[in-house]
Amino acid sequence: MPFRIERNDITKVHTEAIVNTANPWPTIGSGTDAAVYTAAGVELLLEERKKIGIIERGQAAYTPAFRLLATNGIRYIIHTVGIKWKGGHKGEIEIIRNCYRNSLRIAKELNCKSISIPLLATGNYGFPKETVLNIALDEISQFLFENEMEVVLVVYDKESFKVSNKLFDGVQSFINENYIGKKKDINNGSEIKAFFLDGASYRRRHKEEELSEEPIIAAEEAELESLPERESPEKEITPIQSISIDDFVSQNKGGLNFQELLRKHILDKGLDNPTVYKRSIIIDKKLFSKIINGHIPNKHSVMALGLALELSLEEYETFLATANYALNPAEMFDIIVKYCVTNKIYDVMQVDSLLFQKDLPCFNE
Repeated sequence: MPFRIERNDITKVHTEAIVNTANPWPTIGSGTDAAVYTAAGVELLLEERKKIGIIERGQAAYTPAFRLLATNGIRYIIHTVGIKWKGGHKGEIEIIRNCYRNSLRIAKELNCKSISIPLLATGNYGFPKETVLNIALDEISQFLFENEMEVVLVVYDKESFKVSNKLFDGVQSFINENYIGKKKDINNGSEIKAFFLDGASYRRRHKEEELSEEPIIAAEEAELESLPERESPEKEITPIQSISIDDFVSQNKGGLNFQELLRKHILDKGLDNPTVYKRSIIIDKKLFSKIINGHIPNKHSVMALGLALELSLEEYETFLATANYALNPAEMFDIIVKYCVTNKIYDVMQVDSLLFQKDLPCFNE
């Protein structure tokens, strides 16, 4: 896969190159730098690093990975030097951009098929994690649009990875209003299915849940009692006529199948095939060719293509339907993607960052 987020120690990943947050001078720093030297072999790496000399801030240089080649298959260590955060008005942001840009450039020059990069300058240099995350996603996205390489964004733990508070809160609010999930009966701890009809009823029903002595199921039954009585089950009821996805699309969208609708969206939006599959991140040229010629990919691939096409929610749901898929209100992954489509967040990497923050599989997993 071209891009993924991985929670790991960067010295334990399995890519051809890793990026080290280095000291400008050929000395061993702290944190990641110290860990890289230890894993690669202190004396071997330090001797090679001395040959490079001073690395200017924002620049990068590489050395062999020494012992990391035998242990993890890592061939190169790309050393890049960041800068301390000073409020964002002293050129720091452009320097960190250059760190990512130059590291990726060197990996390309070395003909690497894969590279792992951490969130740079968020330790001792004090860069806001949200700022660095946005820089990293932007630079990696631009690089992958023009180059083929597997790029792994490595974070040490969940606390070191932070999306925008505003965005995160917006997602959580959307989940509360749209997610069909499992809740626990607060009396006996057993799981029951709670179907949230809308955000207002959810908040009303659970506003004082922690203080209530009545189980959730009782609250649900009380709410149901206020609804009009249903007719007796013994009375004959005319069944609701079902309709297949294919029939629905045929009746409402002129009978276009998945491939036809894909081509139509590409044409209508003035795009071309490479732009679409590169935006999707998880689909390469070979797979896209198969899709155009009749192959129906898995649901996540169709969802990623829908994001790449920047469809409205109605267009997105119809696009999924032509491939016999649908957004599932019981799946947190689908709810978060629906939020992103609704709010025109189409960058698959940005969506992946939200999924990762929620401890969910990303598109590429």
